Amino acid sequence: MVAHPPSFAWFISAAGNLAAVAAVAGIVVMVALGVRVSPIEQKIGLDRVYRYHKVLGVAVVLLFIGHGLLRTLAFSLRNGGKWDWSFLFYLSPKRPALLLGHLAIYALVIVAATALAGRHRIGFRSWKSIHLLVYPIVAVAFAHVLLESSRDLASPKSFGILALLAIPLSGLYAYRISYVIRREREGTWLVSHLVRETADTTTLVISRSQGAGKFAGRRAGQFAIIRVREGRRWSDPHPFTISCPPGSPNLAFTIKSAGRFTSAIPSLAPGTPVLCEGPYGIFSVDFASEPDVVMICGGVGITPFLSSIRHAVAIGSKTHIILLCGNREFDDIIAGEELRAAAERIPLHIVHVLSRPPHDGLPSSSEKIIFERGHIDGDILKKHIRSAEASFYLCGPQKMQEDVLLALEKSLLIPRAAVKRELFFY
Repeated sequence: MVAHPPSFAWFISAAGNLAAVAAVAGIVVMVALGVRVSPIEQKIGLDRVYRYHKVLGVAVVLLFIGHGLLRTLAFSLRNGGKWDWSFLFYLSPKRPALLLGHLAIYALVIVAATALAGRHRIGFRSWKSIHLLVYPIVAVAFAHVLLESSRDLASPKSFGILALLAIPLSGLYAYRISYVIRREREGTWLVSHLVRETADTTTLVISRSQGAGKFAGRRAGQFAIIRVREGRRWSDPHPFTISCPPGSPNLAFTIKSAGRFTSAIPSLAPGTPVLCEGPYGIFSVDFASEPDVVMICGGVGITPFLSSIRHAVAIGSKTHIILLCGNREFDDIIAGEELRAAAERIPLHIVHVLSRPPHDGLPSSSEKIIFERGHIDGDILKKHIRSAEASFYLCGPQKMQEDVLLALEKSLLIPRAAVKRELFFY
């Protein structure tokens, strides 16, 4: 019996299968990123985890669409060679495998579109509900593979690979479910008290009778995601930097009023339950190995540096720190007196840059506390940064970060990749 070489339609079908396998492998990675597996988050930081998750999501959707198109092309080639869209839009229960596959692709496209639209545009709860559809969609996709495995469009090898991918995926699902079950029991704190920092900035202090739990080993500069009890349910989640130093039995968050949630913080009553998840982030200074550190911040972006400076004071760090802090007005400076006192105890030099200084002029500068007019630009950076070999940390609004990165590159020849940044999300 003479063996015939594979047809072009066979190669197209195989390419479609390969796209599906790659898409499912991408979903496994996406889920690993989305469920906040600790080793991954501690390596690259939660802000970057979410960004990679989003980019990978687009790639996965494109692979699934490619899978559907390639299978449609293979079908068309086997049926006269004329393109036939009916295969891609086949929704008859007579072929349940094909029906499930198409429903999975259509639903995934809708989920991806809402994810790209963003939770702020459609509301967090609606966004979250739609986003969670990914889990049953993946189950439907696997059912499609199981039913289709006996047909020519799905090879046994592809089925075996997908079956192997189902194992880590099931483990990740179980990990997330167990975490959600434990989350409220292990992560509920209570409002202890509030400290008014400036006209629009308040420090929220929360406590927990069972102790700090997972936060006991936190590092300076890390953050948490918090929800506040609103009646019978929790509020939407919001990330805030922990502004108190490691070792503190309580947690403190210095929050600027900028929206409905943050504007309600000053009116929280003591005893209000707060669901606190974390600690997250890798935006932490290593005082043991970094002899020179430059911290650059704008407004409430000072909060991770407050935690780091408080930690430096507590351990008597010898690291030389330059803090360049941008604000509009003098009264917007957060923890100004505390920073002044810290500068007397550790090698800390502070440069306050005010875009709207007092009408009677800038406050008097001293050896360790300096006031400048304007914005943190190349001239100010070049004037106050004593070494381009220092470790650079940057936190603040996105536009401010981009301006500072450009100024560092032009004035001190410091590449963007050399600057550690805290990237805001949510």
